[in-house]
Amino acid sequence: MKKKTGAQRMERNRDAEEQYEYHLPVMLAETLDLLITDTNGIYIDGTLGGGGHAAEIIKRIHSGRLYAFDADEEAIRHSGGKFADELAKGADSRIVTVHANYAQFTEACSKEEQRGKPFSSITGLLLDLGVSSRQLDEGGRGISFRFDAPLDMRFGGSHDHDKRTAADIINNDDEEDLIRILRHYGEEPYARHIVRAILTRRRSAALETTADLRSVIEDVIIPPHRAKTLARVFQAFRIAVNRELEVLEDTLRGIVPRLHTGGRIVVITYHSLEDRIVKHVFKELTATRHATMPGETTIHAPMKMLTPKPLEPTEEEIRRNPRARSAKVRAVEKL
Repeated sequence: MKKKTGAQRMERNRDAEEQYEYHLPVMLAETLDLLITDTNGIYIDGTLGGGGHAAEIIKRIHSGRLYAFDADEEAIRHSGGKFADELAKGADSRIVTVHANYAQFTEACSKEEQRGKPFSSITGLLLDLGVSSRQLDEGGRGISFRFDAPLDMRFGGSHDHDKRTAADIINNDDEEDLIRILRHYGEEPYARHIVRAILTRRRSAALETTADLRSVIEDVIIPPHRAKTLARVFQAFRIAVNRELEVLEDTLRGIVPRLHTGGRIVVITYHSLEDRIVKHVFKELTATRHATMPGETTIHAPMKMLTPKPLEPTEEEIRRNPRARSAKVRAVEKL
């Protein structure tokens, strides 16, 4: 079989993304088969994005309801068109979009309960932790190093007024804090060299745009390593700005009391930092603590593992959507 060129693979990816208009959902069948157990249940899509997973969830539920969260106003606006017919049903709509970070699900639950809706018993939570193709390809928030834009990186943009921007962090944090961010969130081996270059640059002028940060990195990193270093550094500051890892862990633990028996958590991760957190939390939630001393009682695990080994995309899906290459799906069920 003749090997496809990079251009042909990219064209195939663009064709596939046009079907979804915004972001090509990853491992769609695998995640939905794990998530949907009750067609009348209450589900949360914590990362609405382009609505690819949400659209399929709606197809699979009957009188159930999906609460779809996204901090990105553009994603909420896009969903208003994508789900116009369903949203037009008002109180009978199977989808409710929530312009908020998924970490705020507790507040959303409380509001729905005040309106008399049965939100206290959740059937499933889906988290697709990848940055959407639209955010990467348009670059307006400074998330991608491929476009010149303000160093913002907040998923909610100016609506996240309580968060510091990437520029705030880069221009004000001390050396050790910046090194910690690059090492912990980016696993960047040249963290100290890059941070010292940032400190030197900011003494003469603040770094305000992605081009400013990129030029600092390009000054200290040789060409063969630049692309990967840029990706790691931008990832690190994005994670720090949005507190992505802390929010993820808090949400995985916090949703357990809201799940009913048989309720499931399904998470798609794309890099080792996220996956380690999901793996660690799921391991804790599925571990029974046996009594070891007289008078102690055995504490049974609240969850059971559904994916002893994470599910990964097929070669066909990777060809269709190269951004799926590093995806892993893990899932647990409440006992």
